[in-house]
Amino acid sequence: MRRVPETPQVERNAPPPPDRSIGAVARPQSAAVVLREVGAVDVREGGAVALREGVGGAPELPPRPSAAPGRRRSPRWRYLFRSMLALLLIPAAVLAGAEMATPEVSGAPALVTAIDRAHGSAPVPVEPSWRVSEAMVAAEDGTFYSNDGIDAAGLGRALWGWLTGVDEGGSTITEQLAKVLYTNGRTGVPDRVAQVALALKLDGHYTKTAVLSMYLSAIYFGNGDYGVLAASEGYFGLSPDRLSWGQASLLAGLPQAPSLLDPLQHLALARQRQAYVLDRLVSSGVLTRARAAAAAAAPLDLR
Repeated sequence: MRRVPETPQVERNAPPPPDRSIGAVARPQSAAVVLREVGAVDVREGGAVALREGVGGAPELPPRPSAAPGRRRSPRWRYLFRSMLALLLIPAAVLAGAEMATPEVSGAPALVTAIDRAHGSAPVPVEPSWRVSEAMVAAEDGTFYSNDGIDAAGLGRALWGWLTGVDEGGSTITEQLAKVLYTNGRTGVPDRVAQVALALKLDGHYTKTAVLSMYLSAIYFGNGDYGVLAASEGYFGLSPDRLSWGQASLLAGLPQAPSLLDPLQHLALARQRQAYVLDRLVSSGVLTRARAAAAAAAPLDLR
């Protein structure tokens, strides 16, 4: 009886023997598997990471990060941008609040009339071509006819004055009118903010000529004279439209410090201020240097 050769038992779960038949193609292995077997890379999530060569040429794994990286720091320009944005938004929010908190300005002419009546005077509708009008604009607010009631450079000087305690001026004619009519002449920070908001309202509600008329009719010129009509008649015995350049430039300089510059009491100081006003008239092109010199030398004919 012929013996049948025993078939070798295949080990369970063992990999099948390689196919060595002619034409058979070996199953390709992935590059990651091959590289892992030869110790060239460490395959991790996100791709293969090259190994460093260790002692004796043996591959060495790169160190793993001990912890996940933290949040990336924002570039410096982002902080700068946010700071600049805050510097713009905060004043805008303060001004918006002040605009809502301040009264309407439709009653401004009535307030001017009340001031004049209380001091025995009356408002006067001025003309921009009057010498005293041109002198006042040159002395107090050279950008009056082009600004919106406020002046950015003037606000910057005012802010610097608040920080340093030195008043650099810088208020426009419209802001000064708001100061006289609505904040009782106060100059604290809340009052200055209110004056800016009110100046914007006044400029939006009235013409430049009307604003200038109210300003010249409401401000104090010293010697008990409120308004340009009372001051012109009180110092020179003339109506405002008849003043010479010398008289107009002297009068326009008084509102800065009415008592200190009162020409009946302190003529030398009033003359110094007059020289400043005449210089401003020359700088603005209203007068030539020769006409300004003639105005400074002309008699004032004070009463």
